[in-house]
Amino acid sequence: MSDSAPKATIAVLERNRVVGQRIARVMSAAAGMQDVPVASDPAELRARLSDRPLLLGCDAADLELALEWAAERYPSMHLLVWTSGNTDAVLQAALKEPRLSSIVGWPSFASMPRPWEIALAVRRILKPLALPPRLSDLLSWGATIVKWRPRTSEDRDRTVAEVAHWAERAGAPARVAERLAALAHELLMNAMYVAPVDARGRPRYTHDRRSDLVLDEGEIPTLRLGADGAHIALQAHDPFGTLRRHHVFEGITRGLSARGADSARGQVLDTSRGGAGLGMLKIYAAGAVLLVDVSPTASTMVTSFWDLDVNPREFRSLPASIHYFERSTPTMETLERTGW
Repeated sequence: MSDSAPKATIAVLERNRVVGQRIARVMSAAAGMQDVPVASDPAELRARLSDRPLLLGCDAADLELALEWAAERYPSMHLLVWTSGNTDAVLQAALKEPRLSSIVGWPSFASMPRPWEIALAVRRILKPLALPPRLSDLLSWGATIVKWRPRTSEDRDRTVAEVAHWAERAGAPARVAERLAALAHELLMNAMYVAPVDARGRPRYTHDRRSDLVLDEGEIPTLRLGADGAHIALQAHDPFGTLRRHHVFEGITRGLSARGADSARGQVLDTSRGGAGLGMLKIYAAGAVLLVDVSPTASTMVTSFWDLDVNPREFRSLPASIHYFERSTPTMETLERTGW
């Protein structure tokens, strides 16, 4: 490459060149066909990077180096990390480094990390003003979406029962349908009791999560269940946007330090307190992919994806993905760098 050739703002550091090239193609397509160089040698890749790169994708094996680059060399660079192994160390790193927003669990039976996750992460990182995709956009064409807007505690319980029904109709085994119902209950408890705040930002209903509740019209959350034959997705949306990055990663890492992630993933259904109290770790561990999308003071969407082709026993041994995106007002510099 000549010295006059344009330097890249997006790159892939991957020891398996075939995998790296596959990932780079997805990243390039999501970034408007930008050049995405791939290298296994850090020095080679650095020679091809611009002075202000926007995004580096790498395996967790290179996480330490990527964090060093982000901290000391490239203050503008975000990180996208994939792993086919345990995610604990990457989650701990994400707690400390806010530019690590996407951790992609790579299923051992797949030839590469899920392409749609890679594309989602690239698009959301490079376009911070973009609206989050609809649930139907994240599933295959022709997916069915079922929607609920529970206003009362009775509505919530009825919705949870209907989630189990529709999950079984979508092809989920009865045990998985029960787990989806338990997850729906926890998501709605958070959306109905924890999320609502008054004009001063003070919680309205967290004082008693067991009391019956009737929400005002502007407080009602939306729960969606989507299915495309291969996946089921469960999404809770509230109109407050109070969930923050530290709530997500602190909750997960605190849970991991208290007990092993494997045991947590095996106990998604917890009815000891009526289904409540699963916590952020169990919400994360409940599915194959967790997507958290926040517009501060305006919207929180939490979406969990399940793979219907993976049996429950195998699922417990697979790494789970997590993505956290916050749609805040960027600086003028960010607008210029991202093309807005």
